[in-house]
Amino acid sequence: KSTVGMMAGFTAGIAGIGAAFNTLSGIEFAAAKFETLGGNSDVLIDKLKLVAIELNGSASTAELTGAAYDVASAGFSSAADAALVLKAASQGATGGFSDINTVGNAATSVLNAYGKSAEEAGFLVDQFIQTQNDGKIIVAQYAAGIGKVASVAASLKVPLKEINAAMALATATGVNAEIAFTGLKASLARLSGPRAQKHFERLGLDI
Repeated sequence: KSTVGMMAGFTAGIAGIGAAFNTLSGIEFAAAKFETLGGNSDVLIDKLKLVAIELNGSASTAELTGAAYDVASAGFSSAADAALVLKAASQGATGGFSDINTVGNAATSVLNAYGKSAEEAGFLVDQFIQTQNDGKIIVAQYAAGIGKVASVAASLKVPLKEINAAMALATATGVNAEIAFTGLKASLARLSGPRAQKHFERLGLDI
C-alpha cells in the first residue's frame, strides 16, 4: 500500500511537471508570435503577470499572452497597449459570458473605428457590459456583431453610446442581436448613400 501511494504521488508529480512545461511552451510560442509584429515579448510578459494578479486569477498569464497576437495584429503592438486591452478584454469576458479573444477583437475594432487609444479600452468594454445590462443581449453576441457597425457609425460620426442604446432597445423588444446589427448597419449605410443625401439637402442638412 505504501508503495502504491508513493507511485501515485510520483505519477501526479510527473503530470504536474508536464503541465507546467506545456504552459511555459505555450507562453513562449505566443510571445514569439507577438514579437513578429514588432512587440517586446519580455516586457509584455512582465506586464501581463501584473495584470493576472490584478484580475485575481480570472485569467492566467498564459491565457493573456495567448490572446496578445490578435490584439497586436489590430495595431496595438506595444506591450503597454496590449496589456491595457487584454486587461479590459478579460474583465469583459468574465462579466459578459465570453472569452478574452472575442472581447479583445471587439474592443480593438471599436478603438480603431473611432480612432481611440488603448487607454480607453476599459471604458469601451464597460459600455459593452452596460449594453448587455440594458438589453437582451450578452457581450459574446455584442462582440460578434459590433465590428459590422462600428466603422460605418464612426464614418457618420454616430457616437458609440447611440449605437449601444439602439442595440439595447432593439434586443429588449425581442429582436435577435445578429438581425439588429445587420439592420442597423444597413440603415446607416443608406443614410450615407446618394439618394439619402438628396433628401437631406432638401431639408438643409449635411451629414
